[in-house]
Amino acid sequence: MKTTQPQGTLFDLLEDENYKVNPDELKKSLTVLSKINKLQDILSSCVLEGKVYTKFFEEIQLELPIINIKIELTEKTKKTVLYKSNENGKYQYLFKNSFNNTSIEISISAQHLSKYELLVLGTYCKEMTHIFCIYNVINSLQQSNDIDPLTQLQTRVSFNNELKRLIPFVLREKMKLGVVLINIDRFRAVNDEHGDDFGDQFLKLYSDTIRHSIRSSDMAIRFGGGEFLVILLNTQDIKSTLETAEKLKCKLTKAYILSPYNDKFQKTVSVGVSLFPDDSKDIHEVIKFAEMALCDAKETGRNKLIRYENSPRGSFEIF
Repeated sequence: MKTTQPQGTLFDLLEDENYKVNPDELKKSLTVLSKINKLQDILSSCVLEGKVYTKFFEEIQLELPIINIKIELTEKTKKTVLYKSNENGKYQYLFKNSFNNTSIEISISAQHLSKYELLVLGTYCKEMTHIFCIYNVINSLQQSNDIDPLTQLQTRVSFNNELKRLIPFVLREKMKLGVVLINIDRFRAVNDEHGDDFGDQFLKLYSDTIRHSIRSSDMAIRFGGGEFLVILLNTQDIKSTLETAEKLKCKLTKAYILSPYNDKFQKTVSVGVSLFPDDSKDIHEVIKFAEMALCDAKETGRNKLIRYENSPRGSFEIF
């Protein structure tokens, strides 16, 4: 079976000045584009590789007469099969998207496809190869060997080293990253009053609470002694980032462990928030802005959430 590489997407069709708009076809195209957009959102909640690729196969089969599919990742000279729907599959079509030293290839076999259906298939594959590249970077970040042994979160050093792989994808896909920096108020006093072992238990409680409160595609990093950095991948805007940050703050404030005196031990947190690339196209500067907002939260009484604002004061209180 000869493999071909179809060209074109629905976007190309709709942007063609010579294209004579057929109302029914236009409506159909817009419906397909809406479904692709929804699929992108769905995949954000099932970032684990098997679920992402399986879900993609299931959804595209609902739209087109697809028989088999194979998804491969190539990094430099190494090729890895990420997903195969059939071990003995033969493929008619090949869709490929590359970025730097990474490429994603989607091989597909299908029943006879019309010219329009090939455009639909091309649109799905083009949009999804972008997402698969990004998720591969995120998975490699999450599977890093540089994990803090106490909290099981990524370390600050390993996170900084991996940013150079993540940021180019984020900028290319015009995504936004919500940056949420969390500090346990007066954490040093916990160790002073109850000992280091008790303080470690409290850090584990907080790291587990953070990990279970964010999406699997988001990242949590132990940033310091009693400080955590949360990166919200592909957040919609500052409003949704602040909403997530506020929910995190509430859950952490309510979390508790029993003290040596058998009573509930709880702490408040101060939170600083910034947004990449809206606040700056330098991710390190955006993280610094979150730190500035966090300092404002602590200096103005603690137990607050502050969003960084580029003003003479530096930031202002939102919640």
